[in-house]
Amino acid sequence: MHSNLRILYVLMLITAVTGGVWLYTQPAGQLASIEGTDFAVTDTSLVDKIFIADMDGKSVTLARPDKGKLWGLNGRFKAREDAVTLLLKTFKRAAIQGPVAEAAEPNVVRLISARGKKVEIYQGGETPVKTWYVGTATPSHTGTYMVLETPQGRGDKPYVVHMEGFTGYLSTRFFTSERDWRFTGLFNHPKRSLAGIEVRHLDQDGESYLLTSEDDGALELRGLEGKPFAYRDTLGLRQHFLRFKRVHLETYDSRLSNAVEDSLRSASGAFELTTWNKLGDRSSVTVHWKREKDAASGLGGLDLEQLYGVTSEGEVVLLQRFVFDPLIRGLSELTIPQIAPVASAGLPMPTN
Repeated sequence: MHSNLRILYVLMLITAVTGGVWLYTQPAGQLASIEGTDFAVTDTSLVDKIFIADMDGKSVTLARPDKGKLWGLNGRFKAREDAVTLLLKTFKRAAIQGPVAEAAEPNVVRLISARGKKVEIYQGGETPVKTWYVGTATPSHTGTYMVLETPQGRGDKPYVVHMEGFTGYLSTRFFTSERDWRFTGLFNHPKRSLAGIEVRHLDQDGESYLLTSEDDGALELRGLEGKPFAYRDTLGLRQHFLRFKRVHLETYDSRLSNAVEDSLRSASGAFELTTWNKLGDRSSVTVHWKREKDAASGLGGLDLEQLYGVTSEGEVVLLQRFVFDPLIRGLSELTIPQIAPVASAGLPMPTN
């Protein structure tokens, strides 16, 4: 054990010293001219496709949309905007931290070949302008081992790459799970496109309602049968309405068996939330209570952190109560209480 630690420390020292000497001896502005070191993509606005593959056979393809912000994912879904933005920043700001120490080079090449990821960067056309072979982090966790390939050929040496302005390694940004890349927005209504919401309390009568935005921006609160209701707080109701503009699920991984997911799809649920935009496009999710597991009985009380959701496409997902508890408020919480007059004992009710 102590022998392995000594070897690790020696490799870290060799890498640091070799990298420092190498950087110090390079003329200013000459790094990019060395074959195999020009990792950065100067103009990321021209990047229109990114392909990431690992050695286990998993891959994802990200494609820039013709309009809108959200990139396509594998031709089926939308991709997370934050993760795509992080990739583009990484492409633009990637820089050489130093070479790999000669003693460590064979092992680094072997690790990249065995466990690395291939990242193809396209700027139009069928051939990637650059391909990164991304390996593991350096022992100091301040850089990432990479090899560069361009249309002119593949570099014959690995280098330590980092991102300027960031301390850490980059390999975790290039994941290949489609589920992890998927955009998590259940409701996504930018600017003033949200036109209405419907909140159904499936196990409680009289608490369901519609809330719609009129052309002049005024809000109308109605029961499902169309009866209008006066609301108690104009500003509070507007804030409630705007909560539905952007609503995200926690994860597409429900952590349930296929049989349990099927039972949730056929169950009625506790709530059903629906939104639509001014073009009439609708999105909905059915919300189910999630119970904690009790070691003795198998089921405990309600989970205080998570809920289950079934999307309009039939996918079972996990939701955060922190996000959804404010959305499932009932009609009685929004309207002015109707207080019936009560006569005093032995006295007749006043008449007009």
